[in-house]
Amino acid sequence: MQVLLILFGDKFMNVMNKDKIVKYILLVMVFILLSGCRPIEGLEPSEGPTEPVEAPVSEDEIPLEPETPESEETGILHVQIIADVLNVRETASINSTIVDKVKENAVFEVLEEAKDADDQVWYKIKTEQEVLGWIFGAYCIPVDDEESLDTTVSDG
Repeated sequence: MQVLLILFGDKFMNVMNKDKIVKYILLVMVFILLSGCRPIEGLEPSEGPTEPVEAPVSEDEIPLEPETPESEETGILHVQIIADVLNVRETASINSTIVDKVKENAVFEVLEEAKDADDQVWYKIKTEQEVLGWIFGAYCIPVDDEESLDTTVSDG
């Protein structure tokens, strides 16, 4: 508003009221916006559907199925759970299906040991309910002494 007063002075306000000023400004803005809405020269719309183009395929594609971690025999005979509850999974992967749960202080015989893609350790165990599965090694500690074994096992 002050810009218009500076440009046209007091006489401008005598001739036009505020409503007319707002309409004038809106009209100028619409004209400016519409002046940019014309077709681009040299760009013609296509006559019909074009044939699909096949996307380039990389030879280094990521596999859809996660790699199965390599399992190995372990020197650890037993592990004790140190988490409140630990998921037992179908494979040694954080994305694998949960098949059971075990509770804190439960001790299990280690059947196999494996490392996942992130080089994290997993242990294959058999739960009290005879469920075979993998537990994440960061939430359990190796137990070597038979006398230090806590005999608490999972409730399911």
